[in-house]
Amino acid sequence: MNSISESDWKKLRSIKGEVLNFSCERVLDRIKKTIEKQSENKHEIYLDLWKILKEEDQKIAIMFDDLKRSNAIHKLAAWKHNGVISDDSFAEFSNETRHRILALNELFR
Repeated sequence: MNSISESDWKKLRSIKGEVLNFSCERVLDRIKKTIEKQSENKHEIYLDLWKILKEEDQKIAIMFDDLKRSNAIHKLAAWKHNGVISDDSFAEFSNETRHRILALNELFR
């Protein structure tokens, strides 16, 4: 079974915006640090930025694109794997969902 309980689905939807915002904030922090590099080679900085955006865009897509109840477990596992969901928020999900997420994350290692 790929879907999650109704209560877990409602919880996931209620925190999606917060988690997406935090994810984007982390990307922007990486970009800021890259831009602030004291390097004479501006092309190198540009290439670093391009690499960051490409990598992070793929992560954002995996975590948030086409979010629906049938793939919520995989999205939530990606949130956990990427460290964008707080321990407190994660703890609010049912035991079954948390165990499934942790099992999936073992596969990501």
